[in-house]
Amino acid sequence: MRSFNVYGILLTFTCIIFIFSVLPFTIGSSSEASQRITRSVGDSENDIKYGVICDAGSSGTRLFVYTLKPMAGGLTDIDTLIHENEPVVKKVTPGLSTFEDKPEQVVEYLTPLLRFAEEHIPAHQLAETELMIFATAGMRLIPEEKKNAIIENLQTGLKKITPLKITDSNIRVIDGAWEGIYSWIAVNYILGKFDKENEPRVGMIDMGGASVQIAFEIPKEDVYNGGNVYEINLGRNHNSDYKYSIYSTTFLGYGANEGLKRYENSLAESQQVVDSCSPKGLNKLIGEKSVNGTGEWDTCLAQMSTLIGDKTLPTCATQPSCFLRNVIGPSVNLSKVPLYGFSEYWYTTSNFNSGGEYHYEKFTDEVRKYCQKNWTDIQEGFKRNEFPNAEFSRLGTNCFKAAWVTTVLHEGFNVDKTNHLFQSVLKIAGEEMQWALGAMLYHTRDFKFGLEEELEVIQSTQQISNFFSFCVILVFVLAAVLYRQLQSDSLYKKYHYLRTDSKPDFLNV
Repeated sequence: MRSFNVYGILLTFTCIIFIFSVLPFTIGSSSEASQRITRSVGDSENDIKYGVICDAGSSGTRLFVYTLKPMAGGLTDIDTLIHENEPVVKKVTPGLSTFEDKPEQVVEYLTPLLRFAEEHIPAHQLAETELMIFATAGMRLIPEEKKNAIIENLQTGLKKITPLKITDSNIRVIDGAWEGIYSWIAVNYILGKFDKENEPRVGMIDMGGASVQIAFEIPKEDVYNGGNVYEINLGRNHNSDYKYSIYSTTFLGYGANEGLKRYENSLAESQQVVDSCSPKGLNKLIGEKSVNGTGEWDTCLAQMSTLIGDKTLPTCATQPSCFLRNVIGPSVNLSKVPLYGFSEYWYTTSNFNSGGEYHYEKFTDEVRKYCQKNWTDIQEGFKRNEFPNAEFSRLGTNCFKAAWVTTVLHEGFNVDKTNHLFQSVLKIAGEEMQWALGAMLYHTRDFKFGLEEELEVIQSTQQISNFFSFCVILVFVLAAVLYRQLQSDSLYKKYHYLRTDSKPDFLNV
C-alpha cells in the first residue's frame, strides 16, 4: 500500500509539472504571436529596414536608398526614401569601367555616394543595411582581368570605409538577362500587377547606350524549351503565389551608342561621303573623311535594316519568333503583349513629342520634318525652345536614333507597326522606373523584419522550454518506473524468503 502511494505521488507530480511548465507557455506565446501577426505590419518602426543599391552603368554610377517594410500578401513593401520632398538618389561620373587601368581608385570614386547614403539612414541601422553594387553593360565590355581587379578592390576596400553591410556576392557585374528581369520586376511592381491575378503582366524593352534588354512573361500554357528562361519567386518566405517564368535576354552592341558606332563604321568601310542619318548641312569627320548630312530619313531607315543581325551567325529570320535575326525566342506574339519601352525609347520618342502611346506614322512624320531641316536652323530653333524635350547634345544624332529604335522594335522584335500595345515610358504612377527597384525587391525577399524576428525568438524560446520540460518529465517518469521496479523486486525477495524460511523442521532433516 505504501509503494502504491509513492508511485501515485510521482505520477501526479509529473502531470503537475507538465501542466504548469508547458501549457501556459505554449498558450501564452501562441496568443502573443497571434496578436503580433494580426496587428498592422507597418505600425512599428522596428518593421522598417533600409537598402542601398548602386547602378554602375556605362556613363556613371547612381545610388538609390530604399525603405523596406513587410506587406500583407507575401511581398515586401519597397519605396524610394524621401528626404525634404526629394528622393534620396545621387549620381557620380564617369562610369565604373573607366577605372579599368586604375582600379585602386574605385573606392575613392564611390565614397561620396556612400557618405550620402549614410547621412539618410539611422545610425543604429547602418550595420544591418545591405549595400549592393551591380555593374552593367560598360563593365561587361572590358577585359576579364581588369573587370575582376575593379570588383576585388571594391569588395575589400569598401569594408574599411563604411559601416554599411558589405557582402562580396552583392558587388558584381550582372549579365544583361538579369538586368532585364530586374526591370520587368520593377515595372510590374509599380503597376501593382503582382496583386492582380487575371490581369496580364507587362513586358519591357530597355535600350541603353551599349545594349538592349527584353523581358516578358511566358504564359503557363506555352511550352518553350529554349534558353534564356528564368523561374523566379518574389514571395517572402518562398510564398509560391509569386512564381513566374520569365524570358529575358540582352543584346550587346544594340544600344543606341553602339548602334551609332556600327553605322559610322559601315560608312567608313564603304567610303561614303554622305550621311543620310544626320540633318542637312551637318558635317562631321568619320574615319579620315568628312561626311555631309543629307537628312534623307527613309534612306537612313533602309540602312538600319542592313545593320540588324550578326551575319557570322546562322539566321532564324524564317522562324515566327526570331529576335534580331539570330535568336529563336518563345512563340509569343509581342504585338499582343503590353510592352513598355524605357531609356532610349523614351528619350528619342519624347524628343519628337511622341512619348507615351506609340503611333508609328505620327512619330515618323515628326522625324522626317526634323531631319529635313538645315542644321543651322535646328541650332537656332533650340535657342528658341522649339525642341523643349531635347538636350543640345542629342540634336545631331536624333535622326539616327529615331531610325535605330524603330528598326530594333519592328524588325528586331517583330512588333507590328500598327496593331501593337507598345508605349514609351519614363515614369509610372509618378515614379521613374529603375531596374534597381526590381533588384532590391528580389534580393531582399527573405529579409526578416522586427515582428518576424521577435516571433522567431518566441518560437525558439518555446522550443527550448518544451525540451527542458520534456527532460524533467522523462526523469520523473523513469524514476517512477524504477521505483516501481525496485518495490516489485523487494516484494518478490521478501515473499521468496518467507517461503524458504517457513519450511517445517522435518523437511530439513
